[in-house]
Amino acid sequence: MSEYEPDPSREFEAGMVPPAQIADVRPPHRAPHDIFFAAVKTTRMPMIVTDPHRPDNPIIFCNDAFTFMTGYTEDEIVGSNCRFLQGPETDREVIGQLRSAIEKREEVAVEVLNYRKNGSTFWNALFVSPVLDEAGNLLYFFGSQLDISRRREAEEALHEAQKMEAVGKLTGGIAHDFNNLLQVILGYVDILEARVGQDDRAARRAVEAIATSASRGATLTQQLLAFARKQELRDRLLNFNSLIADFRPIMDRTAGDRVTIRRQLDDHLWNCRIDPVQAEMALLNIVSNARDAVGDGGSIAIRTHNMVLPDDDEPAGQKLTAGEYAVVTIADDGPGIDPAIVDKVFDPFFTTKEMGKGTGLGLAMVYGFMRQSGGLATVRNGPDGGAQFSLFFPRASGAVAMRPAPILRQNDGGRERVLMVEDQADVGELGREMLRDLGYDVTLAMNARQALDILQRDPHFQLLFTDVLMPGGMNGVALANAVKRDYPHTAVLLTTGFADEAIDEGARSYELIRKPYRRADLNERIRQVLDKPGART
Repeated sequence: MSEYEPDPSREFEAGMVPPAQIADVRPPHRAPHDIFFAAVKTTRMPMIVTDPHRPDNPIIFCNDAFTFMTGYTEDEIVGSNCRFLQGPETDREVIGQLRSAIEKREEVAVEVLNYRKNGSTFWNALFVSPVLDEAGNLLYFFGSQLDISRRREAEEALHEAQKMEAVGKLTGGIAHDFNNLLQVILGYVDILEARVGQDDRAARRAVEAIATSASRGATLTQQLLAFARKQELRDRLLNFNSLIADFRPIMDRTAGDRVTIRRQLDDHLWNCRIDPVQAEMALLNIVSNARDAVGDGGSIAIRTHNMVLPDDDEPAGQKLTAGEYAVVTIADDGPGIDPAIVDKVFDPFFTTKEMGKGTGLGLAMVYGFMRQSGGLATVRNGPDGGAQFSLFFPRASGAVAMRPAPILRQNDGGRERVLMVEDQADVGELGREMLRDLGYDVTLAMNARQALDILQRDPHFQLLFTDVLMPGGMNGVALANAVKRDYPHTAVLLTTGFADEAIDEGARSYELIRKPYRRADLNERIRQVLDKPGART
């Protein structure tokens, strides 16, 4: 049997000690005092020497660096074939390349996934070369090795970043136009719904079907933006225990009557700074997947706890900096995740559900949101079965403020005047009609310059409602800044269907509603802006 060829008589098990060793197979005349062995012994690079003239080409020498890298002792290594480092995920094609090169007595360099004695894996950059005597006869095979796990992790992180950037460019490019289209559809759905009679069931069913499909399209766009980290996050200081408590009715309704949700919340959980809406969506996505996995009679456990992450923690430490984290773990008692696909569950469009039952974007959205929030989402199979998702939120300092209940008033007869700025004609016409239906006096401008000209002639507007992304050299944020400076009595509400980090950062000073919005949502947000303490209407 040749070097690295699988031995059918033995099954590899992570952490198992190699079979009984041969008695000392190192030839006396080639003991470590020989200059070759002495050089190999003292180097810091892991190295081995094998004897191809003995059955199964056993290792006859290894240095201390090799024992340190693998976790085995010299007695456990000497006398064994190198295959004892292989495991279930070792690439058989790479092993075939090694075997072929050794049979031909040629040099070979490969990168292979090996296993340490404790069962953990490491990427091994392996160089194997024949050692010949002066007459050209084969004496040994010499193998130098290097643990390149960190480099491989960096390459995988770079690949992931490039993938995210590609998705980000795609979604960011289409989001603005696509959300404007959805805005027109959903806006006129609301207008039609208000005008269709209650007894016209066929028309109402048609309107509801249009609204459902358009809302699903809007959700898909938001999930793509979340995965690509292109969504705008409005984070605030909160304690995740409170979020879980406030969100309890919706989670229970999502899980259904036949699934039990158990909660184990740490009373001393650290605060974190996150977007509560996106956090609720992430939690809901994981609970929905867990519900589908456990079926009737299953259970889902939600646990919170604090964690101090050291520098060498794995696997989270590969993508998280050392520090303090508030951790939310959602575990189910379902069948768990196939190990072959566990690394793919956060990929966009990857789903194990039937056609039409899932888009493959829910968990991708969770992952993107966590990375954008400075944290991480991980998944593994629990020790007792079932899948276990963990969300790591960086600890934030400060005290959580109580949220005051919003004071909302119904609009009273159109006394309030709104200057709407929208460069898309169809979206602008829709917005003007929606606002007029809500009772506001609306003036429509097509760009920022036109809006400033209107304000110069007539400054008596209570609200500027403007799109963020507009042509003409001045976007909505710049317009809002100018209005805030020159017309301080005019409140500002921004809207956008586009996501851009620089624009979103500038927009944080103002209230914002995302396209596509519904009429009721728009009215509620306008009332929040106009009715908040200090607002002058």
